[in-house]
Amino acid sequence: MLKIKVINRIDFSAVENMNLQKDLEKIAQNIIIPDIERGIDSGVAIVGGQLPHNEPATIKRKGHSRQLIETGKLKSSFFYKTSGKNKVIISISGNRKAIGGYLQDGIMTKSGSKQYVFFGISKDAEDGAHDYMNKRISEVCKNASGKR
Repeated sequence: MLKIKVINRIDFSAVENMNLQKDLEKIAQNIIIPDIERGIDSGVAIVGGQLPHNEPATIKRKGHSRQLIETGKLKSSFFYKTSGKNKVIISISGNRKAIGGYLQDGIMTKSGSKQYVFFGISKDAEDGAHDYMNKRISEVCKNASGKR
């Protein structure tokens, strides 16, 4: 099963203007999902480096060599949903979930095993999420100190 959980275990409920659930949703929607999509577009694995090259038969069938792109359905199938307090799950919808899991876990080809590690949180997305939350916390603290 392909699923990313973004969870916070710090209680910010006493802090005015801090809605952590909304911040986690923004991180999922504006940082993590676009990062996964960019990785697919550029053929880069979330762990860095290029995704494995397609087999010649796959390139012939698809008419191009871009990994993970045939109909565009996989790339457009990422979504997030809330799952309890301060928790967001990012997943893949429909039948793309099974196909994505198959590709992510690895497949056997004529030239050996290939693993298309495209789904998850890259270092860039993790850094982006940290930067976003650092700015949000600084903003909230600055606003709180100005009210005293």
